[in-house]
Order: sequence, then C-alpha cells, then structure tokens
Amino acid sequence: AQGHLKAGRYYAAADSFALASIYKLDPGEAGSDPVQAGGLALCLAGRGHALFAAGEYISSALFLSRALKIAPEYARTKIDLAGMLGGQNKLESRIADIKEWLGRSDSAQLEFLLGYVCYRMGKLNQAKQAIEAACEKMPQSPAVVAVKRAIDDAIAGQ
Repeated sequence: AQGHLKAGRYYAAADSFALASIYKLDPGEAGSDPVQAGGLALCLAGRGHALFAAGEYISSALFLSRALKIAPEYARTKIDLAGMLGGQNKLESRIADIKEWLGRSDSAQLEFLLGYVCYRMGKLNQAKQAIEAACEKMPQSPAVVAVKRAIDDAIAGQ
C-alpha cells in the first residue's frame, strides 16, 4: 500500500489499505492493539491519506475519523505526509483545493480534514482555525476532539 502511495497510485493504495483492514482484529478483541504497526487504525488512516491524495476529501475525512475514533492517540504520532503522498507541492495543491471546496460548501468534514492536514504539516495556526470551525459544527466527534487536543498541545509546547 505504501508503495502505491509513493508511486502516485492513490486508488490502488486505498484498496490495499481496505484489504489490509479486513484482516485486522476488531477494536476491543482480546490481543488487539489498534495503534500498533499494522493495526486497524493505521489501515483506516492509510486509506484516508490515500483518498486525500486522490482528491476524495469527504471519504478521506471519513476514514481518518474512523481511525481517530478507534485510536485517538494516533493524532499524536509523527508522520511525514509530504513524504508519504509525493511531496510538499502535492499537499499544498490539495489544501488549496479543500479551501476552494470549503468556500462552496462550508462542510464540517472538510474543516476537520483541513485542520488534520495542516496539523500534520506543522501549520498550527491554520490547523487551529480549521479544527475550531469543525468543532463548532461537530463538537461530539471523537476525531475532531482528538485532533483539537493534539493541536492545542502542540501550540502550548512551542
């Protein structure tokens, strides 16, 4: 799946992560650790990242939300989105695209995704602004809460 991502085959990567998630233990089963390498949360997050790179923003937000609901601590793990998805230019292009869609739809899911991606890129002020907007619209979302806490902690640690 990672090889597909780096090669720009985003839908193949998403399909690979989907297939991998079928073989993972359900959260709460004896012996399951959803954050460990190869865990269900990583499969869901990987699928979310692949869909983000493909421009499937709402689907991306859905799978990232599922990953963070299972394992809120995933928000605090270090990942290199630019390296994973083909470089900084790809990320900047996708962020511009999300902002354009936000201008048309005012979607809470897009605000969440923008906050998540900006946080992963270290753009904490943009991340905070986006996640606050998502939090106003979806205050009970475990994923939004997890990312908001991670952003707030990162800002406090500066």
